[in-house]
Amino acid sequence: MGAFYGSKILRGDDEINPKTGKAWTIDDVPKLWREKVQAWLDEHKED
Repeated sequence: MGAFYGSKILRGDDEINPKTGKAWTIDDVPKLWREKVQAWLDEHKED
């Protein structure tokens, strides 16, 4: 799930969360997955 949500966050304005109408953020990720998504983002922030 890290890559699924993490890639949405890294795309910024190119990936809009339909529930908020704004770009995805870590706060939009279900709490169960936030730690894994944050770890994935830390590993791929340079990509």
